[in-house]
Amino acid sequence: MDKNEVVVVINPGSTSTKIAVYNRKGLLKDFVIRHLQIDLDRFNRVTDQFEYRYEMVKKGIDEMLAGKDLLIVGVVGRGGIVKPLEGGTYRINNDFLDDAKTGKYGDHASNLGSLLANKLAIHFGLQQSYTVDPVSAGNIVEKAQISGVPGIERNRRGHPLNMKMTARKIAAKQGISYDDAKYVIAHLGGGISIASVEGGKITDVNDALMGMGPFSPNRAGAIPTRGIMDLCYSKPRKEVENLLSKNSGLKAYLGVDDLRDVFKLIDSGNEKAQLIYDAFVYQIAKEIGSYHAAIKCKANGIIITGGIAYSDRFIEDLKEYVGCLTEFFVYPGENEMEALAEGAFRVIDGKELALEY
Repeated sequence: MDKNEVVVVINPGSTSTKIAVYNRKGLLKDFVIRHLQIDLDRFNRVTDQFEYRYEMVKKGIDEMLAGKDLLIVGVVGRGGIVKPLEGGTYRINNDFLDDAKTGKYGDHASNLGSLLANKLAIHFGLQQSYTVDPVSAGNIVEKAQISGVPGIERNRRGHPLNMKMTARKIAAKQGISYDDAKYVIAHLGGGISIASVEGGKITDVNDALMGMGPFSPNRAGAIPTRGIMDLCYSKPRKEVENLLSKNSGLKAYLGVDDLRDVFKLIDSGNEKAQLIYDAFVYQIAKEIGSYHAAIKCKANGIIITGGIAYSDRFIEDLKEYVGCLTEFFVYPGENEMEALAEGAFRVIDGKELALEY
């Protein structure tokens, strides 16, 4: 294996695009392209931003690679909202591109990841491009898919990239096999997903985008059925979708969606902010507890990750609820770029087979 062999990683977010170059030992170089909201507002749908972002990403990567003796052996992009899939590394094919581009299963910034990766692979003369553990990936057990209403299946849209990567790191820290370990893991950011990871697979997870789990900084989470029925009959569908996925949670109650701003309100004596924050912690703890019970209280650990995990104050409050259940681990931030690179290398090096969409 040539130490100069690298993969290019692309991870689009709502107002930024992260790009990086990895070799088998880790990160070589990365940076973030920031997109002005005024520029993004020109586009009707997220995937309409493709050409706009591609030119910026291509220029940035070409500058990163200039003058360096590196051989690009793969391009990998964050997978978007596509049909429910098993976890793993996928070869990006035309069906995947079509579903990502049309937003058939949801219009989200991560849909751009496969589109950008595919075009960059062509630019670098590669035959294949990859994505790893798309948003809708997971090996959800059949009983967890039942909703209570025939014809309606529980969605599974979470943060499998970060979750599985973090679980691997915690298993190594504990000195146990990742393939044998069981965890309850909570990714806490703008979206919140809480999952059970068993045998290296996500076996259950809430829908982090819309309709399940605790409310997040700007998403609604689970809502009483009567209330959602009234809402749907009073507003157009698109307004309801925007309300539930972008303008609910902490943002709707308090006008802020950054936990640091919530704490400022609390410390200034704002009683409503204290109540909403208490409900925020309570709902997350309750969801973690339910997943712990769902794997028969045999978790090797509870893992808290994502951007909110940087808050020591929040972690201490959450730990009061669930810290007694099993070992409690905090791994702040996201491991998505590293997870994408490792997933691509596993296929390139023949350690696992690429899956087909």
